[in-house]
Amino acid sequence: MEKQFSALGYWLGLICTVLALILRVVNAVNLIPPHLGAAGGNAISYLSFFHGAALFFLLAIASWCRIPKS
Repeated sequence: MEKQFSALGYWLGLICTVLALILRVVNAVNLIPPHLGAAGGNAISYLSFFHGAALFFLLAIASWCRIPKS
C-alpha cells in the first residue's frame, strides 16, 4: 500500500509542479490566466499548486520511508 501512495504522491506532485510553473510563467508575462475556482470567488493561485506539490512530494517521501527494505 505504501508503494502505491509513494507513486501516487510523486505523480501528483509532478503534475502540481508543472501546473504551478505554467501559471507562474503566464503570470510573469502578464497574460490573464483562465479563472480557476468558483464563479465570483477567489481564483486559485500558482502558490496553491506549489504548496500542493510540496505536500504530495512529502507524502511520497514519507510513504517510501515506510516501505520495508529487503
